[in-house]
Amino acid sequence: MSDKYLVHESVLAKKHLLVENLLLEKPRLAVLQDEDQRTPLHWACSINDEPMVDLILKYLPKNTDLDELVDASGWTPVHITSSIGNVGILNKLMKLDPTPDINLKTNQGTTALHLSISKQRNEMVKELIEIYKCLGRIRDSKSMTPLHRASCIGSIPIILLLVDQAHVNVNAQDSDGWTSLHHAMAEGHGDAAVKLVELGADPLIQNNDGLTAQQVAVDESVLHYFQKLAGI
Repeated sequence: MSDKYLVHESVLAKKHLLVENLLLEKPRLAVLQDEDQRTPLHWACSINDEPMVDLILKYLPKNTDLDELVDASGWTPVHITSSIGNVGILNKLMKLDPTPDINLKTNQGTTALHLSISKQRNEMVKELIEIYKCLGRIRDSKSMTPLHRASCIGSIPIILLLVDQAHVNVNAQDSDGWTSLHHAMAEGHGDAAVKLVELGADPLIQNNDGLTAQQVAVDESVLHYFQKLAGI
């Protein structure tokens, strides 16, 4: 970065006083995009510096729409915060006017919910679903739903939350025809696979290659464990 992006560098260096002096002199620096199209707020969220976020928000121009502050990957500060897992920062961002779209997609089609699940930010996932009513059926560029992602990491608490409160389709298939059950079995998450069946997952659904979830199991031990506990 050059001197043009001194405010961004100062945020990354956690130089709070310098950042405040720069913003005090030129408040519009708060929404200046760098070579990655990231604003100082993007970087403050990415390094999980809540005091810095508070500082930048104080100088954010009135009526700034966070949905329009997208970096080169289509990420807004809300996406970054959801991935990092800082609920406190998220709540501050969501109080802005206009209110950010919690279901906004990145360039890869991922929402805040997809991102927080992939990083196993359970508290954030709970906040997104229970407080902000994130949609659980949105698909990313690979047609994966949040439930697909939760199954990939084998998180039973998140799976239950998605099914109970986000009203997801437990048998939804991604672009390869894989269901959440396929992903759980392929990643070796036998317990999650059993839970998915209890929640209505159909073990007979085939992917685009004609394979069922049992046929893509990571190994025989996972397959046998699943068959025994699922009663298949």
